[in-house]
Amino acid sequence: MIAPMKRAFVAIAEREKRDGLKALKRLGLIHLEPVQGRGQDHDELVARLQRLEAASALLSDYVDKKAKPEAAALSPRDAAALADATLAKAEAAKAAQDEIAALAREIERIRPWGDFEPAELTALAEAGVPLRLAEAPAKKLATLAEAWDFVRLAEAKGRVRVALLAGPEAEFPGEFAEFKLPAQGLSALEDERQDAEHRLKALKDELAAMAPKLPALKAALARLKRELDFEALRSGIAVEGPVAWLAGWVPAKDAAALEAAAAKAGWALILDEPKDEEQPPTKIENNAAVRIIQPVFDFLGTVPNYREYDISLWFLLFFGVFFAMIFGDGGYGALMLGIALWASLKGLKAGKGIADGLKLFLFLGALTVGWGAVSGSWFALPKESIPGFLQALVIEPLATWNPASGDNVKVLCFILGGIQLSIAHIKNVIRDFPKPKFLGQLGSLALVLGMYFLVLNLVVNAEKYPVPQFGLYMIIGGFAASFVFGSWETGPVQAIVDSLKNIISIFLGTVSFFADIVSYIRLWAVGLAGVAISQTVNGMASGLLRIPLAFAFGVLILFIGHGLNLVMGALSVVVHGVRLNMLEFSGHMSMEWSGYRYEPFKETVDEKTSA
Repeated sequence: MIAPMKRAFVAIAEREKRDGLKALKRLGLIHLEPVQGRGQDHDELVARLQRLEAASALLSDYVDKKAKPEAAALSPRDAAALADATLAKAEAAKAAQDEIAALAREIERIRPWGDFEPAELTALAEAGVPLRLAEAPAKKLATLAEAWDFVRLAEAKGRVRVALLAGPEAEFPGEFAEFKLPAQGLSALEDERQDAEHRLKALKDELAAMAPKLPALKAALARLKRELDFEALRSGIAVEGPVAWLAGWVPAKDAAALEAAAAKAGWALILDEPKDEEQPPTKIENNAAVRIIQPVFDFLGTVPNYREYDISLWFLLFFGVFFAMIFGDGGYGALMLGIALWASLKGLKAGKGIADGLKLFLFLGALTVGWGAVSGSWFALPKESIPGFLQALVIEPLATWNPASGDNVKVLCFILGGIQLSIAHIKNVIRDFPKPKFLGQLGSLALVLGMYFLVLNLVVNAEKYPVPQFGLYMIIGGFAASFVFGSWETGPVQAIVDSLKNIISIFLGTVSFFADIVSYIRLWAVGLAGVAISQTVNGMASGLLRIPLAFAFGVLILFIGHGLNLVMGALSVVVHGVRLNMLEFSGHMSMEWSGYRYEPFKETVDEKTSA
């Protein structure tokens, strides 16, 4: 459930605001509204933070995973010195790289002219023999001989290089491109490049030698971030004369604890209910069984709006079923379950307990085994290769070897869709009751159930699943109820007028009910694709497994093929299993997932330990 919130305003004597903020941090109950820090101390911390972040990012490129990181903590002074040294060396390395690139371009430019000393040409010009170098198409050389004295140097790929006796004021024919003399000869440039490469390597070695200090630098960075957050709050909270005050949110159940702390510290405190236009943070409170789905929400980065639904329970139940049907194989489920059990036992042995992510994996693995058991799918083996006790668990209409199982699984998919979307509109009915608008949600519920029969008729089998008369009445009546009551705010006239204005979107929305139920067929389609891939892999390997010399190769095919199928199944769960919950189900409840997480101003574990 989403925990109710109270608006909290705390007033502290301005001279005591630092101590007051520390006390609030130890209390760890208020989600403070963000403030903009200011002042010299704040700006200096920002600059230090930026340098430590830049240094941390640079050193991460030089970490040797085999090397043991240094465990010694860094003081703020040492962390700043390490960051400055890192940035200085990185800047020098960047300058060396730029120098190497520039030298490489110059070397490539002059290489066709060979290794010569530019100073000698300069000396000749000072002695009265000005020589200039140029390049032109070889066929133009004849025209040059009529007006210029020159020495032919080389020819390659139809172009000729010459040294012309000409002063700086002379203009060459348009076909001749002058070669500008380099500052140094080819050998000298090669030596410079080699020297720059040595300097670059030395700088990189020095950065690599500093990389083991990266964990300590990151720890110092985390401390600095906490210090900056505190300083931003201290310098940014509103001050009116001798009083500083701040605003935030506190869970309603913790309001009494905040009141007691305020009374003890001598703070002024105002607690109020959230206004309609305000957006409190969202704190999800679920029991241990439902909480195991939270890692999925954390992975997706989704938080419901404070005034939206907490769908954790429904997400967990349907996501588990979708997961099992998408992987669709008891053998795969057994592998997942085995890995999860091994990791769980290892955690318990180490005294760490079982993380919610592992509990979720156990749940999903068990459901996948269950689906494989009732459908008779064990690594896509044929029926005759499955042990008798496993065959006894199969529900025949869903058995993979039953020709009718495809249609039966499709029906099951649509049943799941109808149930899940019905739950969405039932929750909307409860939310809107007793306002007349709840009748519009009842109409939407009727549309879902009516469209279910239409989907079976059009997608599965028209003869086997004719649309019942009451199904048509549900579609027509549901549309009418949605049209009249779906936009209800002040009365029937307003509701009908608004619906007429949006008649096209209302009609398309009605059609989308059909499309949303059909969308659940993806569970059958993706599961079927996985079985087909498994069967193909088994077929490729079966012949090799009968040949002694090729047995190992056959095992390798099985390992790689089923491994890739597992990876594709995991991707399919993210794409399809999550989508049905986050789009179809959530969409029917008009959820936007526009909330932000409740993150109280509190001490970290490190701060508590150091205290």
